[in-house]
Amino acid sequence: MADELPLWFPPMSSDDSSDSSILFFQNLIEEAELQDTGTSNRRRYIERQREEGHETLMADYFVEDPKYNEDIFRHRFRMSKRLFLKIVSDVEENDPWFVEAPDARGRKGFTPLQKVTSAIKQLATGNTPDENDEYLHMAERTSASA
Repeated sequence: MADELPLWFPPMSSDDSSDSSILFFQNLIEEAELQDTGTSNRRRYIERQREEGHETLMADYFVEDPKYNEDIFRHRFRMSKRLFLKIVSDVEENDPWFVEAPDARGRKGFTPLQKVTSAIKQLATGNTPDENDEYLHMAERTSASA
Protein backbone atom coordinates (compact mmCIF):
# COMPACT_ATOMS: atom_id res chain seq x y z
CA MET A 1 0.00 0.00 0.00
CA ALA A 2 2.90 2.35 0.70
CA ASP A 3 3.85 2.44 -2.98
CA GLU A 4 0.29 3.50 -3.87
CA LEU A 5 0.59 6.78 -1.95
CA PRO A 6 1.58 9.90 -3.90
CA LEU A 7 5.11 11.21 -3.45
CA TRP A 8 3.89 14.30 -1.60
CA PHE A 9 2.11 12.21 1.04
CA PRO A 10 3.77 12.74 4.44
CA PRO A 11 5.64 9.76 5.83
CA MET A 12 3.87 8.38 8.88
CA SER A 13 5.72 7.25 11.96
CA SER A 14 4.54 5.94 15.26
CA ASP A 15 5.06 9.30 17.00
CA ASP A 16 3.09 11.37 14.41
CA SER A 17 -0.02 12.82 15.95
CA SER A 18 -3.34 13.08 14.20
CA ASP A 19 -3.17 16.87 14.68
CA SER A 20 -0.10 17.21 12.47
CA SER A 21 -1.77 15.09 9.78
CA ILE A 22 -4.88 17.26 9.91
CA LEU A 23 -2.78 20.44 9.65
CA PHE A 24 -0.88 18.99 6.72
CA PHE A 25 -4.07 18.27 4.81
CA GLN A 26 -5.63 21.63 5.68
CA ASN A 27 -2.57 23.41 4.29
CA LEU A 28 -2.64 21.22 1.21
CA ILE A 29 -6.30 22.03 0.57
CA GLU A 30 -5.77 25.78 1.14
CA GLU A 31 -2.85 25.81 -1.31
CA ALA A 32 -4.92 23.97 -3.91
CA GLU A 33 -7.83 26.41 -3.47
CA LEU A 34 -5.52 29.42 -3.86
CA GLN A 35 -4.00 27.97 -7.03
CA ASP A 36 -7.44 27.10 -8.35
CA THR A 37 -8.85 30.62 -7.86
CA GLY A 38 -5.65 32.42 -8.74
CA THR A 39 -5.91 34.53 -5.59
CA SER A 40 -3.79 34.92 -2.52
CA ASN A 41 -4.28 36.25 0.98
CA ARG A 42 -2.84 39.60 -0.07
CA ARG A 43 -5.23 42.36 -1.06
CA ARG A 44 -5.28 43.36 -4.69
CA TYR A 45 -4.51 47.02 -5.29
CA ILE A 46 -6.81 48.83 -7.69
CA GLU A 47 -5.66 52.19 -9.04
CA ARG A 48 -8.74 54.34 -8.52
CA GLN A 49 -7.43 57.73 -9.71
CA ARG A 50 -8.58 59.57 -6.59
CA GLU A 51 -7.12 62.84 -7.88
CA GLU A 52 -9.51 62.63 -10.82
CA GLY A 53 -12.38 62.08 -8.39
CA HIS A 54 -11.40 65.23 -6.49
CA GLU A 55 -11.14 67.28 -9.70
CA THR A 56 -14.59 66.09 -10.83
CA LEU A 57 -16.12 66.94 -7.45
CA MET A 58 -14.54 70.41 -7.54
CA ALA A 59 -15.70 71.09 -11.12
CA ASP A 60 -19.23 69.91 -10.35
CA TYR A 61 -19.83 71.93 -7.18
CA PHE A 62 -16.95 73.95 -5.73
CA VAL A 63 -15.27 76.09 -8.40
CA GLU A 64 -16.26 79.68 -9.24
CA ASP A 65 -18.56 78.60 -12.07
CA PRO A 66 -19.58 75.02 -11.13
CA LYS A 67 -21.36 72.57 -13.41
CA TYR A 68 -24.27 72.32 -10.92
CA ASN A 69 -25.78 75.37 -9.24
CA GLU A 70 -26.68 75.95 -5.58
CA ASP A 71 -30.22 74.57 -6.00
CA ILE A 72 -28.96 71.26 -7.39
CA PHE A 73 -26.36 71.09 -4.63
CA ARG A 74 -29.08 71.58 -1.99
CA HIS A 75 -31.25 68.91 -3.60
CA ARG A 76 -28.43 66.34 -3.81
CA PHE A 77 -26.83 66.97 -0.41
CA ARG A 78 -29.97 68.06 1.51
CA MET A 79 -28.19 71.21 2.76
CA SER A 80 -26.65 74.44 1.54
CA LYS A 81 -23.14 74.48 0.16
CA ARG A 82 -22.13 76.91 2.92
CA LEU A 83 -23.26 74.47 5.64
CA PHE A 84 -21.56 71.60 3.85
CA LEU A 85 -18.24 73.46 3.74
CA LYS A 86 -18.60 74.33 7.44
CA ILE A 87 -19.07 70.62 8.20
CA VAL A 88 -15.96 69.76 6.15
CA SER A 89 -13.93 72.34 8.09
CA ASP A 90 -15.21 71.22 11.52
CA VAL A 91 -14.77 67.52 10.83
CA GLU A 92 -11.25 68.05 9.51
CA GLU A 93 -10.34 69.97 12.69
CA ASN A 94 -11.76 67.33 15.04
CA ASP A 95 -11.16 63.96 13.42
CA PRO A 96 -7.70 62.98 12.12
CA TRP A 97 -9.19 60.42 9.71
CA PHE A 98 -10.66 63.27 7.65
CA VAL A 99 -7.33 65.10 7.30
CA GLU A 100 -5.65 64.51 3.95
CA ALA A 101 -2.68 62.21 4.44
CA PRO A 102 -0.60 59.88 2.29
CA ASP A 103 -1.94 56.35 1.87
CA ALA A 104 -0.03 53.16 2.72
CA ARG A 105 1.84 53.38 -0.59
CA GLY A 106 2.92 56.98 0.07
CA ARG A 107 0.55 58.42 -2.52
CA LYS A 108 -1.69 61.42 -1.92
CA GLY A 109 -4.78 60.32 0.01
CA PHE A 110 -8.41 61.32 -0.37
CA THR A 111 -9.19 64.95 0.39
CA PRO A 112 -11.44 65.93 3.30
CA LEU A 113 -13.94 67.12 0.69
CA GLN A 114 -14.10 63.64 -0.86
CA LYS A 115 -14.43 61.89 2.50
CA VAL A 116 -17.16 64.19 3.78
CA THR A 117 -18.98 64.00 0.44
CA SER A 118 -19.00 60.23 0.76
CA ALA A 119 -20.33 60.36 4.33
CA ILE A 120 -23.00 62.98 3.61
CA LYS A 121 -24.18 61.20 0.46
CA GLN A 122 -24.62 58.02 2.45
CA LEU A 123 -26.51 59.81 5.21
CA ALA A 124 -28.58 62.17 3.06
CA THR A 125 -29.56 59.83 0.27
CA GLY A 126 -29.10 56.36 1.68
CA ASN A 127 -26.41 55.53 -0.89
CA THR A 128 -24.39 52.43 -0.13
CA PRO A 129 -20.60 52.80 0.30
CA ASP A 130 -19.82 51.03 -2.98
CA GLU A 131 -21.76 53.67 -4.96
CA ASN A 132 -18.90 56.14 -4.37
CA ASP A 133 -16.44 54.19 -6.49
CA GLU A 134 -17.50 55.57 -9.85
CA TYR A 135 -17.95 59.22 -8.88
CA LEU A 136 -15.42 59.80 -6.10
CA HIS A 137 -13.12 56.93 -7.16
CA MET A 138 -13.32 55.65 -3.60
CA ALA A 139 -13.36 51.97 -2.66
CA GLU A 140 -16.26 50.60 -0.65
CA ARG A 141 -13.95 49.91 2.31
CA THR A 142 -12.73 53.52 2.43
CA SER A 143 -16.19 54.91 1.83
CA ALA A 144 -17.65 52.78 4.64
CA SER A 145 -15.11 54.32 7.02
CA ALA A 146 -16.37 57.81 6.26
